[in-house]
Amino acid sequence: MSLLEYESQMFAEIVTEDGLLIAAKGLGLDSIIIKLLELYSDPRSLVLVLNTTPSEEAYFIEELEMTEAAKQRLPLVVTNEFTSKEREELYLSGGALFVTSRILVVDILRNQIPTHVVAGIIVNHAHRVTDGSTEAFILKLYRERNKTGFIKALSDSPQSFTGGYFQVERIMKNLFVRKLYLWPRFHVTVCTSLDKHKPDVVELHQKMCQSMLTMQSAILDVMNACLQELKKLNKSLDADLLTVETGISKAFDQMVKVQLEPMWHQLSSQSKQLVSDLKTLRSLLSFLTQYDCVTFYKYLESIRSSSDKTLNKHSTWMFLDATDNLFGCARARVFGDEQLKKAKRPKLEGEPLLEENPKWKLLSDVLDEISHGNSTSDQSGKVLVVASDDRTCNQLKEYLTDGGKSLLERLFSKVYGRKQQESASSERRGQGKSITKRKSRAHQKHTTKVQEKSATSLASKEKDVTEEDSERGVVTVSPAVVLVPLKGSSDPYLLTRVLNDHEPHYIVLYDPDMEFVRQLEVYKAKRPGIPVRVYFLFYDSSVEEQRYLTSLRKEKDAFELLIREKASMVVPEDQDGKSGHATSLIRDLSLPATALVSSSRKAGGREEALKPTVVVDVREFRSKLPSIIHRRGMEVEPVTLEVGDYVLSPEMCVERKSVSDLISSLSSGRLYNQSVAMTRYYRRAMLLIEFDEARSFSLQPRSAVGSEIASFSIPSKLVLLTLHFPKLRILWCQSPYVTAELFQSLKEGQREPNSTSAIAVGTDSESAKHQGRLYNIAPQDFLLKLPAITFKNYRYVMNHVENIAQLSQMTIGRLKTLLGNDGGAKDLWDFFHKKPDVGSSSRKL
Repeated sequence: MSLLEYESQMFAEIVTEDGLLIAAKGLGLDSIIIKLLELYSDPRSLVLVLNTTPSEEAYFIEELEMTEAAKQRLPLVVTNEFTSKEREELYLSGGALFVTSRILVVDILRNQIPTHVVAGIIVNHAHRVTDGSTEAFILKLYRERNKTGFIKALSDSPQSFTGGYFQVERIMKNLFVRKLYLWPRFHVTVCTSLDKHKPDVVELHQKMCQSMLTMQSAILDVMNACLQELKKLNKSLDADLLTVETGISKAFDQMVKVQLEPMWHQLSSQSKQLVSDLKTLRSLLSFLTQYDCVTFYKYLESIRSSSDKTLNKHSTWMFLDATDNLFGCARARVFGDEQLKKAKRPKLEGEPLLEENPKWKLLSDVLDEISHGNSTSDQSGKVLVVASDDRTCNQLKEYLTDGGKSLLERLFSKVYGRKQQESASSERRGQGKSITKRKSRAHQKHTTKVQEKSATSLASKEKDVTEEDSERGVVTVSPAVVLVPLKGSSDPYLLTRVLNDHEPHYIVLYDPDMEFVRQLEVYKAKRPGIPVRVYFLFYDSSVEEQRYLTSLRKEKDAFELLIREKASMVVPEDQDGKSGHATSLIRDLSLPATALVSSSRKAGGREEALKPTVVVDVREFRSKLPSIIHRRGMEVEPVTLEVGDYVLSPEMCVERKSVSDLISSLSSGRLYNQSVAMTRYYRRAMLLIEFDEARSFSLQPRSAVGSEIASFSIPSKLVLLTLHFPKLRILWCQSPYVTAELFQSLKEGQREPNSTSAIAVGTDSESAKHQGRLYNIAPQDFLLKLPAITFKNYRYVMNHVENIAQLSQMTIGRLKTLLGNDGGAKDLWDFFHKKPDVGSSSRKL
């Protein structure tokens, strides 16, 4: 499909000159990427695509099959299923390739990819290319070896470029681009293109029932109280962040986490509980409009029951008056109370009220209006209903087919198991069924007429589309009505696929979403001949409406900030890295004097500087440490290691553990096995415990350190580890940058490691011949567990004793001569010859 006017300008800008293109969500950035892939699918050149997910790759290839690129060569996906030789052949064959970052950085460092023939790199989700990321490392290596290739970066997340100081400038520096292209929704060209063919928009504001309004007000009051209490306990928090408007946004949890994470270990238990409570309250606001009355009240009950079981005295919001109003109104919607019973029709004794969601009736009326309009006119088209998630879609389908009362009664019976309610309401249910049947027959007549009119156009593809929809998670109510979830699908282009496949004439937004609204505008602009009517269903004066308006305002503010930064931005001339002396490519080569190796064979006795090398396990490229090591001037050699993660010298090996990995390794026993292997094959074995620079430099909070020693605690397990392996050294590093500096210091005066030897360590062949060893490994481990046998004397013992059986038959005198220690010799003799007194031990216990 051809591009719109603004899409053509976006494509022309990014093709003409390398740069970073930031577009508003939903404006069709995927169309630009597809057009770029179509342009660079020529097998005579090699183009690499980074930061794409498998679902995105499948969508791009599917769309390219309908373009001219299919005649040349479609992009290929390079995964770990290909061997090194097969990947090298793919690189030489040219075309566009989707490559994962970890595979690509290893292939570049191994020189398996001819970087000089790479025409360029396309970077998707450019906001993720931060300092120390694998993508930034790849681009740096590429620009060091290729000065002519292009780098084109794209992103549709403007808010990600506004966090922190000069965030967009730092990302542009990591991308090696000098140009910044901004395309907000209020761009003149975008407004002109989308306003030419606007869809017919109908906004329907549904009033919330009085109980829902009361509950919404109660939740907001509780949130405000929690925010004020959190602000009082933590003076360092940003006051603009702790507002109710910010608290209802989806990004609130992440914003609080960013501010509190560096000092999380210093927070009181009350502050931590307040952060957790705010997350729970924000979920309640969403569930209030999405859930039915039975499910919502059951969720509230689960929160209260869990709080009672844990006896959590810090959840102070459970004792507020607003909380009592919240629980009272939620219960009244399900079971009713005296006032509601008087206001409504008389009810049988024991019968619940089961108040329906007000928006259900509004959706039913909209569908009836559409069905009636199709039956009285020559037009016929499908109806697409868009809801928040799969659960809401399935519930709406049940409501549209069985009715609201039947749905709520089934949920009530499932949750509370009230069998007597069924008998008590049998008469009313029978009346309700007759009304439902009449409505169903009327709706069926309208649907039948619509099907007859659209049979010719839809019969050929109806079966295929239905089968595809069931696989994607799309819910089909009838041949004319389809329900699609906004979130929860693994395919980010699900809504785009459904729009293209079904081409609906009527779209109902049960839950509003900013990105999908933009997609509808683009959909209509590209199909001016198809009539499209969009129904917006809003709860009047609700958090749902406020959240939608806040998302629009935040994106607009982000673009305005980026526009101001672009106007005052100073970009160095050599930031693209294409010049011979680009400052962005300079590495720290300030090596110590001991790294200079004198060679008398060189003319004049000159000293030749050898760059220090670090052998790195390929699995470590998930972290940012290899890129930081390379930045400090050390060469990185990726291999598959059986023992350790980093080999600094032939005698020095390092096993890196993050804090979370350290805890899991200690619990599973994996770290013990790794320590055994390192101490067996390397003289200087080290355990590196690396912290995140954004978090506190603390293994565990001070409040978690008890006065008694517990075997399950992390410090106790580390003490046991050091007792078992006295040769093992533990390194504590505050961040990866400190680790790289420490590695450089440890390599002073050391020989450079050999990657071939490092790979062989730990394999069967190497275990047999390592250091000329003539002894079996298992008896060595057993020998080291015996009393008086240490790392200092175990080799001497093995050289003078044929086997452990001979050692056990020695007298105390011979053991004294062998060990040179009277006390140790007696302990060892007692271990072999004395039987433990099991009976006395059991009596003592």
